[in-house]
Amino acid sequence: MRIRIALSLAALGLTAIAVYGQPSDAQIIKDLTKPGVLKVELSPGPTRKEWHSAHGQYMWDRVAYVTRSAEVPEYPKATVKITGIARYHYGASTSFREFKVAENEYFGLPAPSKEEMLGMIRERYVDFLGWRAGDMVGDLHYMRIPEGEGVIWHTPKSFTIPVEIEYDAKTSIYDLTTIQEKVDVRFYRDAVDGPWKDNIVATSRERTDGEVRKYAQEDLAAMPSYRDQMQEREAQAQLDALPPVEIPDFQRDVDVFLFTNKLLREGTKEQVEAYLIRMLDPVYFVEGSSTRLNANGYQLVTNVLERAFNPKSTYAQQYCPDPGVKHQQPNMMEWWNATQDAHTRMSLTKGGGSWKNGQKVGETFRIVALEVWMLTSADDIARIRSYEPGMLCKPKGAAEKAADKVSPPGTGSSSGSSSQQSGGSDLMKKGKGLLNKLTTP
Repeated sequence: MRIRIALSLAALGLTAIAVYGQPSDAQIIKDLTKPGVLKVELSPGPTRKEWHSAHGQYMWDRVAYVTRSAEVPEYPKATVKITGIARYHYGASTSFREFKVAENEYFGLPAPSKEEMLGMIRERYVDFLGWRAGDMVGDLHYMRIPEGEGVIWHTPKSFTIPVEIEYDAKTSIYDLTTIQEKVDVRFYRDAVDGPWKDNIVATSRERTDGEVRKYAQEDLAAMPSYRDQMQEREAQAQLDALPPVEIPDFQRDVDVFLFTNKLLREGTKEQVEAYLIRMLDPVYFVEGSSTRLNANGYQLVTNVLERAFNPKSTYAQQYCPDPGVKHQQPNMMEWWNATQDAHTRMSLTKGGGSWKNGQKVGETFRIVALEVWMLTSADDIARIRSYEPGMLCKPKGAAEKAADKVSPPGTGSSSGSSSQQSGGSDLMKKGKGLLNKLTTP
């Protein structure tokens, strides 16, 4: 019995020591009150004994809020509220260990108005919408800053504002759902008085799915997403910004080959780009679009432009007004460069038009392939430049005059360079000239 009483007293004694060793609220406030600190508040509830595996020991933890001067020279009255954990050693010899900061919130910094912040989001609309743009059908129903909430300053150079939005989105291959979301939008800048950066971070905080409308799979798939509509507008604007190129009403495939060769020689890079976008087969565009190139279309246009307008040596410097024909078959032709050791290949098809009395009418030529091959090594470029005037390209004659009739608008009729006015070359015997194909049925 005496042994049991003694053990109980010992246990009570250890408990008393542990409680006695726990830091008091007053002690925590004192330890956290440093120069510049304006106020210290402790979270409701007791200081807790917590096991910290990283240190392999128990510690006393208490959540605390320390308000101090923000020390922002531009705004001397600004303050910062620091949320963290006051941590003490556990045991008979309790002592303050550290204040582990979890987050900061600044006050007294001027924020943009609600209208300005919404305007800033619209200027960064694609980044704000993120993945939503690919699922949304139409635009947002609304975008607003919720009542009772405002800016949260993380640092003098970054703040977050909550935004409420509503939109319709494809949530399955059959379902179009109305969704409400609250999104936290964070802005950044490099200096306290500097401009806000273009990059923002938008994080969904809450989401509610509302009305669901059912559609046939093909009908829902045919509804363009907001991103599709936006990219279509951008592509159309880029196309409209290119210089105009009046494309003739081509009657024969050879008319297209001749016009393309002439435009590559005498047109600008921008004119050729506009011509290709208007002439490429639909297979090179995003489905349903006539302006947005897909990956294959982008690659074709890029290859042609980079090769034909290479500043080291251009198409005009390596190809003749009337190049020799390397190979020809219906809707396809390969023509030689001036030295006939590189060539350009072009393939066409008929497309577009409409149905009338069961017959397709109004079809036009479309480009299905265009590969421009150029001499690229320094030695080859020097070799083709070494020929004296008139040694490579055919003289300008009746056939070339016929070419003037299909001169690309804005480029003027071909007059040739001094190296293309006279003379000839046995190299041209490899194939008849392209203009000869035009003038000879």
